[in-house]
Amino acid sequence: MAAETRKGDERAFTNLSSTPPDADLKGNTLRVYTYLFKVQRSGIREAQRSLGFKSPSLAQYHLDKLVTLGLATKDDQTGDYILTREVKIEALEQFLKVGSYIIPRFVLYSVMLSVLFVYFAFISRLTITSSSIWTFVFAIVGLSITWYETARAWRRTP
Repeated sequence: MAAETRKGDERAFTNLSSTPPDADLKGNTLRVYTYLFKVQRSGIREAQRSLGFKSPSLAQYHLDKLVTLGLATKDDQTGDYILTREVKIEALEQFLKVGSYIIPRFVLYSVMLSVLFVYFAFISRLTITSSSIWTFVFAIVGLSITWYETARAWRRTP
């Protein structure tokens, strides 16, 4: 019975649009999806205020679009929209969801390399040799580039 329902849902979804749902997630619709992805449940006014939309009708339009795409449902009792399906979106591939936060993957790499650098500096006890100087120079340049890319990715977080 569940398999029949699933097939029916897939057919209904296929009839709605011939493109996958992530192809329709652009602009404000992507922003609303990302917001709903973070909070899991939201009303129209909350989405409007959180995303800085000028009118609640704009938030409602994009929330309804997510319902049409099969990514959210509307709770008839409260009027809230609930995320029902998470899809892989190209714009979010470089991010990780940790709790209700979306963080760039670069954060993990930057922290890991920084910890290794501090560990190396502590272990070597800062003995000055030509090889340790070059090691520190390359490590600092690499860390600078990694942290720069982390900051850029963080600013582009949807």
